[in-house]
Amino acid sequence: MLEKDIVLIHSGAVAEQLVGHALLGGGNPYAEPSLYYWNRPERGSTAELDYLIQSQGRIIPVEVKAGSTGRLKSLQTFIQEKGAPVGVRFNSGLPSVCETRTAVAGKEPRPFTLLSLPLYLAEQLHRLLG
Repeated sequence: MLEKDIVLIHSGAVAEQLVGHALLGGGNPYAEPSLYYWNRPERGSTAELDYLIQSQGRIIPVEVKAGSTGRLKSLQTFIQEKGAPVGVRFNSGLPSVCETRTAVAGKEPRPFTLLSLPLYLAEQLHRLLG
């Protein structure tokens, strides 16, 4: 294999690591750094979020995508079940904020704010949420 092929194969894991390290370093300097994730192992309906962070007393779900697209099914499932008003997506696209609704099968759509940020802004997430 060529070296660039190996990088492409592992780009999702590299993106998650990049964001994870940035989130650890960008939090409250007086608190012990820690990262959390969410996993719902229900049969036939599994869901997993890359990270959960706390910002201003709220739990914020964070999804990391190596490319610029993705359906965000797990992010929407978390928001639907837990009622989070804000979700964050890191990807290779441009920064944006949009008001949208969840699209979880069999559930009433729930409004939420989706903050989309490029990977290089991961260290700034806590500031941007403020």
